[in-house]
Amino acid sequence: MIRITRTPCPPSLDPADPDAAGPCELHKLKEKLAQGEALKSDDFRAYGSQAVREALREMFNGKCAYCESKIAGSQDTDVEHYRPKKGVTEADEVGIPHPGYWWLAMCWENLVLSCQHCNQSRSYHVIIPDGLETEAELQAFLELQTKTKAGKLNAFPTEDNQWVTVETGDIAIERPLILNPVDIDPEHHLDWVLFEGASTVREKDGSPVGETTCRILGLNRRWLEENRRIRLLEMRRLRNRLIDKLNKWIEAETPEIAEIYRTTADEYIEELVSWTEDDQPFAGMARAFLELVREEVAEMEGI
Repeated sequence: MIRITRTPCPPSLDPADPDAAGPCELHKLKEKLAQGEALKSDDFRAYGSQAVREALREMFNGKCAYCESKIAGSQDTDVEHYRPKKGVTEADEVGIPHPGYWWLAMCWENLVLSCQHCNQSRSYHVIIPDGLETEAELQAFLELQTKTKAGKLNAFPTEDNQWVTVETGDIAIERPLILNPVDIDPEHHLDWVLFEGASTVREKDGSPVGETTCRILGLNRRWLEENRRIRLLEMRRLRNRLIDKLNKWIEAETPEIAEIYRTTADEYIEELVSWTEDDQPFAGMARAFLELVREEVAEMEGI
């Protein structure tokens, strides 16, 4: 997960235009509630338009906002409501009636692009545990095929079990436990496992936001972890070649030979950097890896 800058609101959701689809829908929702009618799924349409989907796709670089998988090529995208529109699971669990943040269903600031695995709650996920030191340990775990439930759906836990339940409330007082990469820098809450048997992500420095985000979204689910591990192993192999060239640069007998090795090493660094760009899958993991590699390079340069 990486920090994302929110782009301008699509015209169809512009709150300043009373004739736009978003404001018109909000007006209808208020009318239904005023008449004592219950809101239904079909009442929420403005957020799902093709224009909104395309705007989200561009903003999130064609990746899931949460797991950073490239989407749409192999699965459909979901327009995800960060604050759920039709209920809050955790509020229900503690006995607090919550109608959902229906008034934010067409609010651009509440929408993110998500893969279906992160957005929809499913019970068949195999979650890879943290701390598998070798690939043999990973394979042994996978043979167990222990399955669990993961996916956001209507989940929206807060640190103090306090939620805004009415349109006139101030959502700024809430303390969400699921990361929204547009609002918060994930780097402060997530830590990447880079040199063990599995490519997992965990909370950083005991962050409850990081822990809850990983658990509810299933950020270590099997096939996601496998795709991440493929990219990580590529970066590790490139890092090994980089270190080899730097060692030869240090040991070179002439400046001319040293320059050849250094040029190759710099090319490897540039390739690693290219995998950290916003449009690359798993850029958050790649940036953490690159930071460690830069530290190694700086230490070798100081010899």
